[in-house]
Amino acid sequence: MSKNEHFRDFLREVEPIRIKEPLAEILGTFRVEEAILEYSYTDTVKMAGHACPTVTGAYLICQEALKKLYQEDIPARGEISITIYGATDEGVYGVIGQVFTFLTGAAPLSGFRGLGHRFRRKDLLRFRPERTEPEAMSFEFKRLDNGKAILAKFYPQLIPFSVEKASRLQELLEKIIWDAAKEGEQHEFQNLWMEKVKLMLVERKGIDRWLRIEERRN
Repeated sequence: MSKNEHFRDFLREVEPIRIKEPLAEILGTFRVEEAILEYSYTDTVKMAGHACPTVTGAYLICQEALKKLYQEDIPARGEISITIYGATDEGVYGVIGQVFTFLTGAAPLSGFRGLGHRFRRKDLLRFRPERTEPEAMSFEFKRLDNGKAILAKFYPQLIPFSVEKASRLQELLEKIIWDAAKEGEQHEFQNLWMEKVKLMLVERKGIDRWLRIEERRN
């Protein structure tokens, strides 16, 4: 079995994020110049250890933000700074930050210091415990080469997953946590969980309502 055949089919079919890695190139990692890497959703799942609405949201936020910032150009890891408008240990902001670091290279204080004045990753990912909008989770992505920036606003409460399904999912999750779920309930939970992930990731149902990308003016 190949390395990705363990995943559900729809997870393997998601559009990857294409990106350059100048640091790896300068260190001789690639056989060709100006190599373009592909970071897939399943790569992100491997990093996070699971697929869920939060990891999915983070992947889509990053994907759409980079498309807006770079248009037809290929983004470069390490040349993007990100501000997360939330505290590191508040809700799921920390998990989202880990996905952003994996995909863009932007790292917190523990990141790579660089080679001389080049390729610094440290402190390119920052958390600010404030809100730009009460109902939104907000994230600023900024290009370091030209200063262009966008604000991504994520509204997880607007993802069109029915109240009945959400309630049932929470009920089953409680049973899973306490090892009280029967075999049929475990499968029901997994299918509902993946249904929401698929709705976001593949169907992108109502995405214009729950993920908005706005250009920031200098």
